[in-house]
Amino acid sequence: MMEKTPYDIEFLWNQLKRGWGEIRKKKYKELLSSYFEDDDIKRELSKKKDRKGRNYEGGALEKTASVISLALCIYDNYPESDIDLILTAILMNFFCMNYTKKECYRMLEDYPELIPFLFKKNRKKPTLELIIFENLYKFDDKIYKQLKRKRGEDGS
Repeated sequence: MMEKTPYDIEFLWNQLKRGWGEIRKKKYKELLSSYFEDDDIKRELSKKKDRKGRNYEGGALEKTASVISLALCIYDNYPESDIDLILTAILMNFFCMNYTKKECYRMLEDYPELIPFLFKKNRKKPTLELIIFENLYKFDDKIYKQLKRKRGEDGS
């Protein structure tokens, strides 16, 4: 069992910054900038494990970098989707790992369009962006699980 991500932490953060750099809506850029500028938050989040598959230090950062990359690929094929909203939701999903649900909800009060991405109970109907968001995570989980199986890391 791997104890930490095999990827360089700075490389993973650069992947997240690349996604952030693609966001054109000023209000989302501003929301996210404070997290990217806070070294304490970055240090904490660099250690977080992913709850689903990458159960090792840096796993959550690695998964977020992967999902950001997948989102950018999807956008190349579906430019009518709101990539700013999707990328912001992915990044806030990651940054909110450092806070309680209540704190995260409060941080997003001025961004009601982001609430359904991070709080499933607040979903009324699926939008194109929510479908993409949900399925990017599912797709990443499936790929990771298959790669793990292929490497023989799942005990089989």
